[in-house]
Amino acid sequence: MFLLAYVAVLFLHAWFMARRRPDKDTYFVNGRRSSAALVALSIVASCVGGSATMGMAGLAWQVGVPAIWWLMSGSLGLVLLSLFLARKVRRSGAMTMPEMLTTFLGAPSRSLASVIIVTAWLAILAAQFSALATIIAPLANIEKNTAMFVGAAVLVGHTLAGGQASVMKTDIWQFGILLLSLAIALLLALHFGGGQALSAVRLEVFNAQFPISKLRYFLLILGGSYVVCPMLFGRMLTARNERAARNGGLVAAAGLTLTAALIVALGIACRDLVPAGTAPEQVLTTALLTHLPSWAATLILLGIFSAIFSAADSCLITAASVCSNDILRKPGVKMCRLCLILLGIMGLVLALPGKGILSLLLMANDIYVCGVVIPVFTGMLLHGKVHFHPWGMALAIVGGGGLGLTAALTGVSDWSFAGLAFSLVMSLAAARRFPRPARTAASAQADPGI
Repeated sequence: MFLLAYVAVLFLHAWFMARRRPDKDTYFVNGRRSSAALVALSIVASCVGGSATMGMAGLAWQVGVPAIWWLMSGSLGLVLLSLFLARKVRRSGAMTMPEMLTTFLGAPSRSLASVIIVTAWLAILAAQFSALATIIAPLANIEKNTAMFVGAAVLVGHTLAGGQASVMKTDIWQFGILLLSLAIALLLALHFGGGQALSAVRLEVFNAQFPISKLRYFLLILGGSYVVCPMLFGRMLTARNERAARNGGLVAAAGLTLTAALIVALGIACRDLVPAGTAPEQVLTTALLTHLPSWAATLILLGIFSAIFSAADSCLITAASVCSNDILRKPGVKMCRLCLILLGIMGLVLALPGKGILSLLLMANDIYVCGVVIPVFTGMLLHGKVHFHPWGMALAIVGGGGLGLTAALTGVSDWSFAGLAFSLVMSLAAARRFPRPARTAASAQADPGI
């Protein structure tokens, strides 16, 4: 009943947005009229998806407080983005992140980065479809594959109607449902005996279960994906001005930190409620099904559903926008909708059982961060001070991404760090100082040093 009402509201909103017939600016960048508060709320809602909610709670159940780095690394990356790049992002007037790269890195980088982004975000979308099915199946009492089709249909239909404008409007109340459900879950976990585990916890940056090598990986790889992210760039492109983009990012970083603390506290509180040997990603659902009253379990499952949905629709509109605007070079509403439908179908196929979604997700993230983040950050940061050889930056993307792929295939994180180092060295090697303007005879005579 609750799920049906939820879906009905989503389709009602989609119908309303479709009737307004959004133009290109509205569909891609919400008409560039978002306030700092809307930018911040939408960023947090999009970043706190199912993996962050269930995954971080399970990690906290295992390792304690250091699990907070799952989102804290993203908060730090978002601070870097807000302080150093946000104004340049908004000032560009682009529709997508790759569109900016022609100016900052050179034309070849736009196509290369676009292919990597669509591939990576398609894997993320497939993972979100799979996560949606795990929530819809018990709520609707249907088989998992059927639940996956239902979730994909609702998600694609909702996003198709209004694009970025539709996604950002629903982000607000979806994140509200998530926060309410997490707060209720924590209070009930404490009521049923989880307070003792929480009071005994040690405040640690790392520990034996979460060594410093893992912290380094979280900060560089996960954190790096927030410094240069097409989804976050897309949110900042919707801001009404440069100040709203910058302030929205900084507020979102604070919001991510507070949300991370709430999820970690909930995961630790489940230690005395969930039996040993439980799969970490099932800690929340196991605790809900065995200890909480049915009304609370339903509300919290809807909260997790909201988290997954708000991340998945952001992922879908990001991938479709890049596909139409930067790969096909046809930035219209109709083409974006066609890409959106195609990517939705491809994500659904990838999400079917036995497709190895988690490994594909990690592989895509390694390729993206090692190949794209450093060249884009370097190019945007130094823009106006130096110019970059286009094919040198393209080599930085390809080489770094290749080493990231090696890390994903071998499971050796050192290859990821090698990929980051390679892309940094190649980006700097591709930099050239602007030539000094030629002196005229008049300027030479006016200069007393000549």
